[in-house]
Amino acid sequence: MTASRDIIAIINALPFVKNHGVELVAIEDGVTQVRMPFDATYSTPPGLFPTAMVGLVGDVAAIAACYAVAPAGHACATLDYTVKNTGLAQGEELLAEGRVLMAGKTVSVGAADVYVIDKGERRPCGTVLATARVYKVKD
Repeated sequence: MTASRDIIAIINALPFVKNHGVELVAIEDGVTQVRMPFDATYSTPPGLFPTAMVGLVGDVAAIAACYAVAPAGHACATLDYTVKNTGLAQGEELLAEGRVLMAGKTVSVGAADVYVIDKGERRPCGTVLATARVYKVKD
């Protein structure tokens, strides 16, 4: 297994994660937390996080959870994911909580519940199911 702090640094250094203001903030016992502040650049009227952004934070959370339980010397990449909206994604930030559903040698499956934080209130706004390819990292 790769150390949690290493996974956090690796994920947060990914260009698409950095460019969208997404941040993996915690990994503990295969459970992750990913945050994304609201940015009008990536919004839909009237000031909503679009489904693509709900899916993005959920995908990062779910795949990072799979990465956290991958064998040493291995990493994970998204094969596919699906996102379902469960509420209005309007607020100050998104918070995704990821977890592993099935950890395999070549394929793992993770899930994430996504919440919108608005004025200190946390409301569910989406759920993500993601499949990861587990692969050996080249030295």
